[in-house]
Amino acid sequence: MERATATHSRYRWHVYSPTAEEEAAVRHLASALGLHPLVARLLVRRGVRDIDKAGRYLHPKLVDLHDPALLPGMARCVSRLLDALRRRRPIVIYGDYDVDGITASSILWHIMTWCGGDVRTYTPHRLEEGYGLNREALEGLVTADTEPPVVISVDCGITACEEARVARELGIDLIITDHHDFDADDLPDADAVVHPRLPGSTYPFGVLCGAGVALKVAWALAREHCGSPKLPDDCRMLLLDLLSLAALGTVADVVPLVDENRILTSYGLGHVKGTAIAGLNALIDAVNLRDEKISAYHVGFVLGPRLNACGRMGHAGTAVRLLTEAGPEEASEIARFLADQNDERRGIEKRMYQEARKQIEATGCDDSDCRVIVLAREGWHPGVLGIVASRLTEAFHRPVVMLNVEEGKAQGSARSVAGVSMRDAFAACDALLDSYGGHAMAAGVRLAADRIEAFREGLTDYVNKRLAPEDLIGTLSIDAICSLQELSIPVIDQVETLAPFGRDNPAPLLVVQGVRLDGPPQRVGRDRSHLRLQLRDGAAGHAAIGFGLGDRADGLAAGDCVDVVFEPKTSRWQGRRQMELRIKDFCKSDTRAVVAR
Repeated sequence: MERATATHSRYRWHVYSPTAEEEAAVRHLASALGLHPLVARLLVRRGVRDIDKAGRYLHPKLVDLHDPALLPGMARCVSRLLDALRRRRPIVIYGDYDVDGITASSILWHIMTWCGGDVRTYTPHRLEEGYGLNREALEGLVTADTEPPVVISVDCGITACEEARVARELGIDLIITDHHDFDADDLPDADAVVHPRLPGSTYPFGVLCGAGVALKVAWALAREHCGSPKLPDDCRMLLLDLLSLAALGTVADVVPLVDENRILTSYGLGHVKGTAIAGLNALIDAVNLRDEKISAYHVGFVLGPRLNACGRMGHAGTAVRLLTEAGPEEASEIARFLADQNDERRGIEKRMYQEARKQIEATGCDDSDCRVIVLAREGWHPGVLGIVASRLTEAFHRPVVMLNVEEGKAQGSARSVAGVSMRDAFAACDALLDSYGGHAMAAGVRLAADRIEAFREGLTDYVNKRLAPEDLIGTLSIDAICSLQELSIPVIDQVETLAPFGRDNPAPLLVVQGVRLDGPPQRVGRDRSHLRLQLRDGAAGHAAIGFGLGDRADGLAAGDCVDVVFEPKTSRWQGRRQMELRIKDFCKSDTRAVVAR
């Protein structure tokens, strides 16, 4: 049953309510696998109901990875690469400038270097060249005194039909490996195309990221190079190192963390601190993660942003060098440089976000009649537009387009929400645009500055027909109602067996209802921006922390009864592990707004 949103809640709460059949599955899993009922309920919530599937979910195995030979185009790709390796023909790995492209490029560089190839990488400049293959770069790869190279793309190329034609004219053998969406009737005429979702594909898993596809190419190439599925020890150890790179790309690219991606990420993150890749070790040490269990969170918020930073602020080739050719000393220098670049990026992002919020307040473009926000300004850094758009989308629960204006031209990035495909929205405004590209949730656009207002009106008309006013309120999908008495470190450790968390396998959200504030709320942190609550439910008492929720301390007092939505975590304080309930939202119990099922 759905009720109105609570007065003091920032979201609508949807609480999962299991059926009688699902409850029976919960009891069965808990009994058979020795799980706490809460953890068994989380499994069933994720569609895991039988013992065998639960075992594979809780204990992923490398042997369950799909054979790379099943990928469409793989046989031709490997044959072309082996021929180039044997002939010592130059090979250029052409990658994207984000974490997925950086790690994918690094994966292929390591395996082809191990095979003895003449290999180098090419990463386009985000601001000067833009995404993907481009004619000028391909022409620059051909010199008069050497044979044209074999170019293999990673994390790009599946829509590069014109560039493939140019490559053929230049005598370049072009191999495309990608995972992005494409037009099945307009595929590039390359020497080989490897993509898990090509027409007619029987590959069992279609949502690998670019680094995942690159890892499969590396695996298949190693087998054919060695002439046997059984690889020598040094090659197997290298592939384990490359698995860690693939895990970084998988998490950073926000692909679904299920099936193969779950296996790649689980094993890759588990091995990441044991890698022989000097640059990865330098990066881990630079952010003080050597003594931590590295999780998807660390990739998303610590390691990934630093690898991304140089591509946003300068040239991503530096990050590729870190993960390929750099020795320990150079790697440490690059890791420090990336940290500086990330600090600079954060400063610019903070300023742009504040400017964007002021523009929204001044124009009133966040009301219910304007269900998409289009912002434009001179001087906004093009490499940071997407990050700010993402933050604004989260804050206002609607699509956001951020545009930088320069010399009569506007270019920018967009982020969207469920129910609106940004690519389709741009296609509806095609007549006003110079170019656009991307996918449903994230896209880029270019247009003349004098068309921005018409573009805003057209986009607003398109989005308003697809989002209702009630869609502009964020929703928390809550896995289970629980009590404080149910929570303990051993239980939370069992919850962590469901990790790595990410898209399609989100970190569990729980709710406790009618718990008492055992003391006044506390605003904590350097700028008092965080909220600490001491919760009590009978004999059980636990501390809860709400990052960025300090302003909501007003109106709360000791003794109040509250409902709290949180993620169950553990933290370490003065050498001891302790439970930490990370608050996502809360309301006073008499204003509860719970939506069942």
